[in-house]
Amino acid sequence: MLAITLDNLAHRYNCLPSQALIHASTLDLYVLDVSSRWYKFQQDKASGAIDSQPRPSEIEMLKMVERVKKGITPGNGAIKK
Repeated sequence: MLAITLDNLAHRYNCLPSQALIHASTLDLYVLDVSSRWYKFQQDKASGAIDSQPRPSEIEMLKMVERVKKGITPGNGAIKK
């Protein structure tokens, strides 16, 4: 895993892996990790591998929880107890 990370870091900064090993800091590794995850997320979203629908807001989720607590579901209106 370290070799792949080192290679990716060297590729990003256009240097030899040995130079990246000597000069890279934790910040470089953090930036590489975040940018790699963002790039993969964008690819997955474009290919349809993940749902691109926005997540509900906190208020919307709290309303959903309250509806469930009251026994109301979108499909049938109410849960029979």
